[in-house]
Formats: sequence, structure tokens, C-alpha cells
Amino acid sequence: MSTEFLFSALQQEKATGELQQLQHDFYAQANSYLFALSKLVPAEETAKQLENAKKLITSLKDRRKQKLLLYIAYNKPLPAAVPEEEESLYNEIYQILNKSNSQQKMSKLKINSDIPEVLTSQGRKIGPFKQGEIIEVSNSNDAEFIIKNKIGEIVTQ
Repeated sequence: MSTEFLFSALQQEKATGELQQLQHDFYAQANSYLFALSKLVPAEETAKQLENAKKLITSLKDRRKQKLLLYIAYNKPLPAAVPEEEESLYNEIYQILNKSNSQQKMSKLKINSDIPEVLTSQGRKIGPFKQGEIIEVSNSNDAEFIIKNKIGEIVTQ
């Protein structure tokens, strides 16, 4: 591991939209490299090299996190060689975002009066609704908004 290697890896990441291959223990090696640099005789040149290495690693991490999110958004599998921390992050976010819709609780609500389209406190648009209409709402925040504002009430089955 060297500052030159980090710089080269960052340039490769910037040059393409695809995740570049990195060793499975890349972040452990990077931390060891930073630790080794910090233990060298505190010279001005070493301090500058340590600062540059930290900036390169941070930029590389940020760039790769953005790409991981894009891979998830487009349902793309990860390339074969990625660091274990990135693989773990990818899997956790993927599982959260791709939970089955069947796990979401649907609420049946009966609308109390005619309501035009309204904006919830979370900035989501709901409506328009007609009086007596029965709707199914999967978002618990939307259902709570409708009930609290007396737009509708829960239908018991």
C-alpha cells in the first residue's frame, strides 16, 4: 500500500461508472498503512503524506459508496472482488430496500368527506378522495395522517 497506489485507485474509480476491483481486505490494509505513517518520525513531509493518504482514502470510500448505491438502484450484482465492508454494506442496504411488499401492513380506511389532493407532513401527496370511499394505504405515516386529520377512519373487518 502506498499513497501512489491510493491515488491510482481513486483515478480509476473516477474514470468509470463501474466499481473497480479491490482486495477483500483493502480497508484493513489502508488502516494499517495510515497507522504506519503516523508512527514514522514526525517530519513535515511525513505529516503531509499522512494527510494526503487520509484524503485519498476518504475520497475513494465516498466514490465507491455512491457506486454501491447505484448498483442497488439498478439491481446490479457486485463485481467479484470488492472489500468485505462494501459487500456487507451493499447486502444490508439491498435487504432493507427490497423487503417484500407483503410485509407492509395495508390499512383500509373509509373517507369521511370529499377531500382534494393534500400534502402530508412528510411532503407526500395523497388524494383526492370522495366521501364514503374505501381506500387501502400501505404507508403507515399516510394512514396516521388521514386518521389524525379526520379525513378518514379505519375500517374494521
